[in-house]
Amino acid sequence: MNHNIEIYTDVTDKGVLRESAIKKLKRGIPLLKSKHVRIMVEVVKNTRSLRQNRYLHLTFTILTESLNDLGNEFTMPEVKELLKFKFATIDVFDKLSGEVIGQRVQKTSEMTTVELSLFIDNIIRWASDFQIVLLYPNENFELDFDRKPN
Repeated sequence: MNHNIEIYTDVTDKGVLRESAIKKLKRGIPLLKSKHVRIMVEVVKNTRSLRQNRYLHLTFTILTESLNDLGNEFTMPEVKELLKFKFATIDVFDKLSGEVIGQRVQKTSEMTTVELSLFIDNIIRWASDFQIVLLYPNENFELDFDRKPN
């Protein structure tokens, strides 16, 4: 049986844990009687926002269609993996020595809002090499359906 205790909370401006987190910890400790435990406090990163998630899905869709218009036959998951490999490869560190022991491709769901913004910037710049125009998340554009072509 898994008796791990995992609590998500924040530290108040007075530098103490929220009372609800302390209560949950106190309730869980008796379940660990006679066990060796490791206590670790970790800062949780802000993950991507729903808006960034929607934007990213739309960007992958547009990019897949645009690349396929150039004669390719990509699926959206393939384009996503290609871009993650190109722009989201991160170092893997040995926990004891701190040395880099390899690399892996970071999942977009693991990215912080800042990391995802950089990922998106890289995608937009890369797409421009193929004359594919992708808008930045806060950029607006207008379509003029009434204008007659020259």
